[in-house]
Amino acid sequence: MNYSRPTDKPCSRRQFIEISAGIGTVAALSIGDSSFCWGQDESAAIPIIDCHQHLWDLDKQDIPWLENGNSPLRRNYVMSDYREAIAGTGIKHAVYMEVDVAKTDKVAEGELLTAICQAGDSPTIAAVIGCVPDEPGFRDYIAHWKDNRYIKGMRIVLGSTAAGSEPRCLSKKFVEGIQQLGTAGLSFDLCMPAEELGYGTKLMAACRDTKFIVDHVGNADPNWWGVNPNKPAIARWQKDMSALAEKKNTLCKISGIIARVPKEWSTELIAPAINFCLDTYGPERVVFGSDWPVCLKGAPLKDWVRALREIIADRPEKEQRQLLFDNAVREYGLKV
Repeated sequence: MNYSRPTDKPCSRRQFIEISAGIGTVAALSIGDSSFCWGQDESAAIPIIDCHQHLWDLDKQDIPWLENGNSPLRRNYVMSDYREAIAGTGIKHAVYMEVDVAKTDKVAEGELLTAICQAGDSPTIAAVIGCVPDEPGFRDYIAHWKDNRYIKGMRIVLGSTAAGSEPRCLSKKFVEGIQQLGTAGLSFDLCMPAEELGYGTKLMAACRDTKFIVDHVGNADPNWWGVNPNKPAIARWQKDMSALAEKKNTLCKISGIIARVPKEWSTELIAPAINFCLDTYGPERVVFGSDWPVCLKGAPLKDWVRALREIIADRPEKEQRQLLFDNAVREYGLKV
């Protein structure tokens, strides 16, 4: 269904049936015995734990990648903005995801999020913080967070590998760093170009005691499934994601894909990648992440949540709960 619908009126059960049959023009979805339409409060649906929430305050943090350009992301996105964004979506709790602050600010990032979680007055109840696994002092950096029950994992976004160069994630120092995370009981979020996921498989094989969470459905581009499908790219991504899924120490995060949709988009554009991941990883190894506010590059958070609820509406309620809530509680050890 197209997600540029104008209506914000609740629909009746009859309207929903007509819509599902292609008769109506309102975008709707059904969860169990309830119907949800554009503008309707979804807080009564299956609750959600957002496992990929970003926050930043450029007045207090040094975030190099936001320093230049005219990106709509180049402003503060703080808790009050997030509360407004999740209103009516059913999102109850959030796990913060690092925002690539400057190296000198990484400890401060973790301490700030620890304070937010300890306060207990916001949706954020845990955090995944930034790291540099292949630099001296990483073991001490990990030790700094020992016994901190709010810090659940770490991440560094991996860029493209230059031709002829060794992949950074397979260097001896990097591998040792990720192994140390596993020893400390911390997870590692794998975020890398889709065409390099094969390197991720090798990294996982070398770090069997570390839990990996594959971000953003493996950075699949939804436009691959557009009017002129990019079949080679799809086939390669499916092969690599399947290989990652074979590693038992791996989860897949249903996130990120919405940030890359074109101005006019529909659930049909993002459903293939999402459904492939849900089927390949299975109902017990998937979690949801909004990627807010980066998701705003494609659509408002409410539209992203509604689209996902629509895509999974035909799956058993238990599986929906696992994706949206239960798996996050188990995998992150959350107290909710």
